[in-house]
Order: sequence, then structure tokens, then C-alpha cells
Amino acid sequence: MIKGIGCDILSISRFKNVLEATPALLKRCFSEREIDEYHKRNDIAYLASRFAAKEAIVKSFTKYNHDLNSIEILNDDDGKPYVVIHSKIKPEIFVSISYETEYVMAYAVLSSIL
Repeated sequence: MIKGIGCDILSISRFKNVLEATPALLKRCFSEREIDEYHKRNDIAYLASRFAAKEAIVKSFTKYNHDLNSIEILNDDDGKPYVVIHSKIKPEIFVSISYETEYVMAYAVLSSIL
């Protein structure tokens, strides 16, 4: 059963400008693993896609608040994104991320909360 859905769209260039103007945002919003992967890829679209996915996840919750750095968006061996939430609740969330040259879009479906 679907408990919540969320979506987010983000301008990659705007995200890059905000990140350059506010470097502390990196550690405030992303886990060490996400930051390491970003540095390996050296691709701002990767980081922007994670931010959009986290925003979509937050929107899928109706009564739980999460800091963005407590939410990790990682990739499995096939490249498919998956969600890890570091909190007392253990939700099951599915995400889909797409991006083009200028924009990134993410959807999140919250299917259960344990």
C-alpha cells in the first residue's frame, strides 16, 4: 500500500551556484558516502540528483521530519538508486531519478513505515 508520494525538480546550474555560495551545504545535506561518490564522479548532476531525491522523499512523509543528511541515496551494482534512512523509523521507499542537461527530477514512493 502506498503511504505517500513526492516529487522534486531542480535546476542543475542553480544548485551548483547555491553549493558554490554555501560550501557548508555539502556536509549538511549529504552523507560521507554520497560526497565520496560525488568526488569520484566529479559530476554536479550526480549531487543535484541526490538532492532532488531527498526532497522528494521528505515530501512523501506526512508526519515525519528528516534531516537531509540522514537520508542516503546510493546505487546498487546495476546502478539503480536505493534509499537508506538513518533514523528510528524504517520506511520502505522507492526512488526514480532522471536528469538532462539543465534539470534533474526525482520521484519517491513511500510504501511502508516500520
